[in-house]
Amino acid sequence: MSSHTLTTTADTGHESRFWWMSAVLGILTVAVGVAALVWPEATIRVVGLLFGLNLLVTGLIRAGLCLVVSWYPVLYRVLGVVFGVLSAIVGIICMRNVLASAVLLIVFVAIGWLLDGIIELSSALAGAQDPLRMWRAAAGAVYLLAGVVVLVWPALSLRVFLVVGAVALIVVGIAQAAVSLGLARAARRPAG
Repeated sequence: MSSHTLTTTADTGHESRFWWMSAVLGILTVAVGVAALVWPEATIRVVGLLFGLNLLVTGLIRAGLCLVVSWYPVLYRVLGVVFGVLSAIVGIICMRNVLASAVLLIVFVAIGWLLDGIIELSSALAGAQDPLRMWRAAAGAVYLLAGVVVLVWPALSLRVFLVVGAVALIVVGIAQAAVSLGLARAARRPAG
């Protein structure tokens, strides 16, 4: 067994102690997506607050995780923290100015999704030994696709945006929950 394998195993154990943060992120993301599907008639303010809150919490949790996960390369961790903070800032902007412009809200949410997609794909590419990298890649691809679709067609009706956004959030939330289950299993495995 090489020293790289030993280091990766030890460091994965460090990350797995924080599985619950990943679970909270997944549950919150699914809940926001379901809420947007169940109440499509909600006002732009409520929708803006829900999506903004999701970006804020997701960004902060992601930045926090990137600070404690030591087995990814430093560059990816730094980018994760930077993009996590940027995502949180976009969330705050969405929550503060939701009535200013529906198109502006849509663009801010799409930028937040693009940032999350970059982070997830970077994590998947950097974690060659990560057994959950396919889930991370799937979540990143969905975030990127949803962000690009919304940016290419910002004039989509709010209802279509809500459905696309809600479905994207549910899929990404499920992927995030799957990551947390893998981390929880890793936390229960005996070292050695």
